[in-house]
Amino acid sequence: MTKTPRPTVGTERTSDVAESVIREMTRAAISEGAINLSQGIPDEDETPPEIKRAAREAIDTDSQYTITWGLPELREAVSERYADWKGITYDPETEVTITSGTSEAIMSTMLSLAGPGDEVIYFEPVYESYIPASQFAGATAIPIDITDDLEIDVDRLADAAERARILVLNTPMNPTGKVFSRAELEAIEEIVLEHDLIVLTDEIYEHIVYDDDYCSPVEVGDLAERTVVCTGMSKTFSVTGWRVGFCLAPEYLSKELRKVHDYTSICAPTPFQRAGVEALSLPDSYYRELSDSYERRRNLLYDGLLEAGLEPIKPDGAYYIMTRYPTDESDIEFCYRLIREAGVAAVPGSSFYTDPDAEADWIRFTFSRNQATLEEAIDRLLENRWW
Repeated sequence: MTKTPRPTVGTERTSDVAESVIREMTRAAISEGAINLSQGIPDEDETPPEIKRAAREAIDTDSQYTITWGLPELREAVSERYADWKGITYDPETEVTITSGTSEAIMSTMLSLAGPGDEVIYFEPVYESYIPASQFAGATAIPIDITDDLEIDVDRLADAAERARILVLNTPMNPTGKVFSRAELEAIEEIVLEHDLIVLTDEIYEHIVYDDDYCSPVEVGDLAERTVVCTGMSKTFSVTGWRVGFCLAPEYLSKELRKVHDYTSICAPTPFQRAGVEALSLPDSYYRELSDSYERRRNLLYDGLLEAGLEPIKPDGAYYIMTRYPTDESDIEFCYRLIREAGVAAVPGSSFYTDPDAEADWIRFTFSRNQATLEEAIDRLLENRWW
């Protein structure tokens, strides 16, 4: 029988987009029974029991749509907490939007504020989602490589800003754990104002920091007036599957991104929004203990990677460690061999660069898992090393 030719499908916006390498490595880890230190997934016992209880109770009473912008009580709680944390007051009615995770907040922002002919700047190595977000918007990505020393080249940024529309910041940064200093943010503010840029800042790891000097871009000068803050519950409360994000921005920016949010996800899961109200009522001690706990795990994995003959870079925030490895294998080959022979999954470094053929001699591990899991992973690396 003659087969009917398949129609041509896809668009220029999607043609060069591949599936997430991070999620691919998770599937490989599950298939091979490896310890998953690739995707930033905490263990179940990391979630505070009181917010799990609030979610279970909400299923009986709050299982229908909320207002598209989010449960009013949650938007009010977000506004109050962020006023305390960052000194910026966002109107819960017009400037706080609850999204289906931080990823949706980023995508809605990019699709609404960038388009064909616009340029989007970000620093590499970069969290992989920003690359397709720019492409889906039809914008041109302008990556600035900071691999060597994780320092910002102000002159290079200023040159790129002349033609750009949006600057993407991520602090603490995934995958490197870099935290932008106040001095760097002040230099960035000067460039942003001079070239009339909009800033999209991903601050999902804002409470997982190991340096008292951490500050949000919106705390610097006049950046808050032209910045969209994308954050949420996933990392702070170890509920990555609940998909509740917070998007905070001046009304003129919120008005635009809400259009995309409205017609894509309608609203974030209602019971988990209700649990978010409970989560934001936790005492300040919760956030100190969270950071202290991850700092201990950071040190454990960092020391273990050193002992295993790798070359890790100690992060200042988030819960990832980038490390170089001493073989001639590609990062992808090394990661798949690591899963097969050592039973530990990591992410190839090349996935954090715009160039799909990028060569990278480093890989990323997460220390979002509990101490026992990390210790087992280190033991496997020590016992099965071939490098």
